Amino acid sequence: MRSVIVAILTVSSAAYVPDLKISVTNSKQDVPDFVTTSKSVLRVAQNLQQTQPTALKKLSANYQQLQKDYYLQMAFLQAAILASGADMATQGMEATSIDFGHVAAMATVASTMSGVANAIWLRQLENTFPGTETPNVFMKTMIHATIIASIINSAYLAFVPLLTAYLYHDGGSVDFSIVFSSWSVEEFITLTKLELLMFIPYNTVAFKFVPPSVRPLTHAAVSATFNVAVSAVTLGYFDRWCEYAMHPWRHHLDFGTTWLLS
Repeated sequence: MRSVIVAILTVSSAAYVPDLKISVTNSKQDVPDFVTTSKSVLRVAQNLQQTQPTALKKLSANYQQLQKDYYLQMAFLQAAILASGADMATQGMEATSIDFGHVAAMATVASTMSGVANAIWLRQLENTFPGTETPNVFMKTMIHATIIASIINSAYLAFVPLLTAYLYHDGGSVDFSIVFSSWSVEEFITLTKLELLMFIPYNTVAFKFVPPSVRPLTHAAVSATFNVAVSAVTLGYFDRWCEYAMHPWRHHLDFGTTWLLS
């Protein structure tokens, strides 16, 4: 009886072992195929990434080349476009129509002072205090905020009203006394405070981390926000905006009273 049981087990094992070997062999063959396929897919993806850069990378490369080849021209265009947009946005918040003479005056001063002149000064600052060491960053930030910014702000206050009246509108014969009448100490102090609040933090970061060739663009972008305040000052909106900010309830009460009485 024992011999019969042993014979049955022997036959059964002989029948199933070949299948077991085949299945194990197949599983071992499947694993290398899967790994090889995955590596091939990754290799193809890497090749596509290297040979087909994205549109953003192309745009960045083209911009960097333009900044290198046409440094001052790019600064001029960037400042003019952003200042024009900022001035139209400011007028759109207060007026029913856009005074394009004022827009042109803002673009003229911005392109020449915030654009070309500022780009030259930024380059000179970088040559005089090169690198991103803390003492050099501090010197560049303070010189730009106290000297260069004061010149630019004075140019806005003096020449935007002059250009608006006598170049882009028919203001008659030129009266150069308007240059001094449109520049006031109070408005200059207002713009200087805004300049210090905005550009000291920005310049501290820019002189530390932003490449010199890109600084005119980033400066123009920040200046576009600052130009909203410049436009408001030269158009006479700024004091009213400050009054609204300090006493918003009074503005809403006046509006409600006007609406009830109308």
